Amino acid sequence: MLLLAYNHVSTSKMRYYTDENISKALVNILLDEGFDVLSCQEAGMLTTSDVEQLLFVAKEKRIIITRDDDFVKWHKKGAKHAGIIYIHPKMPDDGAAKGIIQINNTCARQMERKARRLYVIQYKSPSNFWSKLKKIF
Repeated sequence: MLLLAYNHVSTSKMRYYTDENISKALVNILLDEGFDVLSCQEAGMLTTSDVEQLLFVAKEKRIIITRDDDFVKWHKKGAKHAGIIYIHPKMPDDGAAKGIIQINNTCARQMERKARRLYVIQYKSPSNFWSKLKKIF
């Protein structure tokens, strides 16, 4: 198991839901940090459509954590939800966990006050020395 030390203030009463694109390792990191996380497998929602999952999270008032950009598209179309955290597919689990903890600590009150918030955890590729050098010559 990957154990990470994070500087977090506290886990709020925010409730999270992970779709099938989120690894068990990431779920376990969040659970170890004290988050209320329900996976789609635990909820019996594996292989259900995006619409069904959005209806479920809206009803349960859970913020969905996903790597599926279709949820970003649903957000833009005005779908009802309690919040979406979209993680870039290349982002490693430890970086994703840090991003979720940061969002939880800095944005939880905003999310409680106003649903339908979208947060994106970006991925920056490691700088490639050789490609930069190639551009110089």
